[in-house]
Amino acid sequence: MTLTEMAVEYRLNCALLKERMGQLKRAMQAEADPLEAQLLQRRIADLTALYREGREIALHMERYYDRRYYKNEKFTF
Repeated sequence: MTLTEMAVEYRLNCALLKERMGQLKRAMQAEADPLEAQLLQRRIADLTALYREGREIALHMERYYDRRYYKNEKFTF
């Protein structure tokens, strides 16, 4: 599997995460219990971090072999 193929998988997983975050946001808005709403907000925050990292990694893999791409210091040694 090439890095480009892996990037496609990361993008698909990011789409699933974004869909789940939308579901949780709708559930949070409908929630009457403030404690439950707070728990849902925490879960959304966790998924948002995963989503952001997935997008960054996918971008890095997509452009890894492009000489013009300035590689992200976070993912290089």
